[in-house]
Amino acid sequence: MNARTEADEQAAATASGAFEPTRRQWVGYWCMIVQQTQNAFNDKAAQFVLIPLAAAVGFSLPLAGGADFGVESVAGLMIALPFVLFAPLAGWLSDRFSKRDVMLAMAVAQFCILCWICAAVWLAHLWMALAGFFALAVQSTVFSPAKIGINKELVGSSHLGFAAGIQQMMAMLAILIGQVAAGWIFDTRYVAAGALPEYAWLAAFGPLCLLTLLSLPAVALAWAVPRVPAQGHEPFAARLAVRHFRDLRELWKGVGLRRASFGVTFFWGFAAYLNLWSVKLAKEITGGGGGFGTLSSIYMASALIGMVLGFGTAAWLLRRRIELGWVPLAGAMMTVGSVALVFFDPRGVAFLGGLGGVAFASAVFLAPLSAWMQDNYPSHQRGELQSAVNLQTCLAGIFSVFIIAGLEIAARFAGMDPVAGLRAQLWVVAAACAGITVLVVRLLPRDFLRLLLLGVLRTLYRIRVSHPERVPESGGALLLPNHVTYADAFFLSAACRRPVRFVMDDVFMASPAIRLSARIFGTVPIRRDQPLEAIRAVINALNAGEVVCLFPEGQLSRTGALCELRRGFELIARKAGHPLVPVWCDGAWGSIFSFERGRFFRKIPYRIPYGLVVAFGRPLAPRAGTREAVRGAIYRASADAVARRFFVPGWGVRMPKATIPAGAWEMMRRCGEYQRRRFWINGHQIGQVDALPRRGEIHLLAGDPLIDALPPVVLTFAELHGSRVVMHDDLPATPGGVWVGGGFLRRKLTSHGALRALLFFDFEAADRTDEAVDAVVDVDGLVHLPCLAVDGVVVAMSMPHPCKPKPESEFQPGHKPGAFGMLLPGWICLPDETGRLRAHGPAAANGGLPLPANLRIDDGGFLAEC
Repeated sequence: MNARTEADEQAAATASGAFEPTRRQWVGYWCMIVQQTQNAFNDKAAQFVLIPLAAAVGFSLPLAGGADFGVESVAGLMIALPFVLFAPLAGWLSDRFSKRDVMLAMAVAQFCILCWICAAVWLAHLWMALAGFFALAVQSTVFSPAKIGINKELVGSSHLGFAAGIQQMMAMLAILIGQVAAGWIFDTRYVAAGALPEYAWLAAFGPLCLLTLLSLPAVALAWAVPRVPAQGHEPFAARLAVRHFRDLRELWKGVGLRRASFGVTFFWGFAAYLNLWSVKLAKEITGGGGGFGTLSSIYMASALIGMVLGFGTAAWLLRRRIELGWVPLAGAMMTVGSVALVFFDPRGVAFLGGLGGVAFASAVFLAPLSAWMQDNYPSHQRGELQSAVNLQTCLAGIFSVFIIAGLEIAARFAGMDPVAGLRAQLWVVAAACAGITVLVVRLLPRDFLRLLLLGVLRTLYRIRVSHPERVPESGGALLLPNHVTYADAFFLSAACRRPVRFVMDDVFMASPAIRLSARIFGTVPIRRDQPLEAIRAVINALNAGEVVCLFPEGQLSRTGALCELRRGFELIARKAGHPLVPVWCDGAWGSIFSFERGRFFRKIPYRIPYGLVVAFGRPLAPRAGTREAVRGAIYRASADAVARRFFVPGWGVRMPKATIPAGAWEMMRRCGEYQRRRFWINGHQIGQVDALPRRGEIHLLAGDPLIDALPPVVLTFAELHGSRVVMHDDLPATPGGVWVGGGFLRRKLTSHGALRALLFFDFEAADRTDEAVDAVVDVDGLVHLPCLAVDGVVVAMSMPHPCKPKPESEFQPGHKPGAFGMLLPGWICLPDETGRLRAHGPAAANGGLPLPANLRIDDGGFLAEC
């Protein structure tokens, strides 16, 4: 009973994608991969021994117009026919019994069938050998839904794109090696024996005996796969053998599965066409005699090498998530490649490369569709629905055989040379690929455009992700990120494993381009004058199981720091009942889409690519999602993001490659590595708000003791962000610009009478008297900006009030009376046992930094006096 409960729990976790595979499951997955690779190798090797054998002994079926239905066409039908006849039964077996047990039984069956084929060849009985070949195809029919359906049960949703890509890559690699090896070995033995028909049987017997011996290890490999629980409980009935249309109806119930199955069917029809077409082209060029097996193997080797590389590339592309945007892009590549093949010499290297390129694109076309379908099959119908897909694909394969035969007949009636007629067929292939590409773009515009935009984005930005696993694998979730740039939605889309729907204010919908983009990307529009309707729209999206992103600040930050949070998300959280995931995008401030330098656009980037870190915080329960709790969780995510930027798991600390100025070298030399690390991190934190200028000048006054006490301000910030530190022996006659100091500089400024547009960042404001502050604030031409530094690092900074980009834009404060500035990204402030705040983060000493007494963080993110 306990074992059954554990199996049920694992099945439930697998279905939801919530479990992480164990080492035992990964071992079982790789054993399954090796078994299915060996199975595919034997199938293809047997085929490419029997096809040239039958051609050598003169087997063919005549057709009208002088054409013939050769053994290659017969073999193609025999491979496809079992999937048509026995698809429902194969699906039922994979659901009714453990998929591992089905795989074990098929490993034993393959060994027995290969023994039958060896006996048939020894007796020189071609029809008996073809019957064994047909039985081998039946074995593959039953094996297919089991090996595909077990993927998710072994590795879960998070690794399914990678697992499916590897499975398809290894199958194609086995087919490649099997056909090349078998064709070459048979051809070599046959030619060496004198290329006489009576010696063809002996040339085939040796390779087939070797295949039989190689099938034995598959039994042990199948035994090593963990025994997964059976998902279905339907008893056997005779109607199983004829319920093809019922299974197809189940597959077509869901719009997504139906469309994806048609895409998979198109691929296999295309692959079958390309396979048979290549064999026929080789036969026409060689006349079907000596060299036919070698040339057909070369053609197929080119195609299969392309597919192997394509599936390997797809496994890498889908390693984080299943991305359907690759499907239309691959379809376009298939179209262009098919047209190019028309103009290449079939005997040239360019033709082989083009054939491999088309096959590469087709593999990238299939992999996302196949992985997406495996992820979306109901757990109790995986075998049944996969068999229905197999039925479709084999019907497409059979259809391809007859299409080629029909086009051959048409070419002969038109008086075309057979080779020219075969090359002309590629125009039909190109037209089919173009049609399916246009259709997929119309069905998946969001995925296609998202892929293109993210491709451009990843060229401009290097995005690293911290804790992507914190976004639930399934079900609704509400992302609550900081909002610094107009490109934040794309940053989050690139970082999140699941598709994200964004909430957009209706006021932005005035532009037709934005309306079209919002409709394509499924944006949830809201209107501020109808808050209840807006909340209801977001809740409906969450209840539909989608990931929704709502920017809780309700506006873009023009300071880089976190603005005051609006209360709308609290009601959404309570009503929808889905987890809240805080998010922080570190490095967004300073990018060309942020308000740094006083405008959102029309800026030259500091560097390309620009480094970003997106950190997902720990999910919050809906009832715990108050403004205060979410603000604290977002700050914690900012600390995770900064830590991810400077710390690489397993590699220690990653420091910027900077040159320390000669005048500051002694200061850094006196510090230990631990302190230097803290200063580099804090210098980065200072650069994430609109305070000290990047690529500008920072003025210091000689003799100010604060200079030696704040390396992050005078050294590491300047190094990281290209600022120039200017040291003055005395105040200029009319000082202006950005000045950094403490009480020493404050006293000098208050006694000076000719200030001009001067920003004074006061890092000893916490130690000053109210009278001293008033004296500074009252000086004309000076903006006093109190800041807070503890133990040599900066915790909070005031900054100038940012300007409004538009007259109707909301005012955002950069400083407040009685406050020591806004908390910098990368800090978390938590009360200790006495109630006093301590700052924690990657730049803090162990145990955190004790802040001055009677401080609190207000709703605007300012560290202010209680």
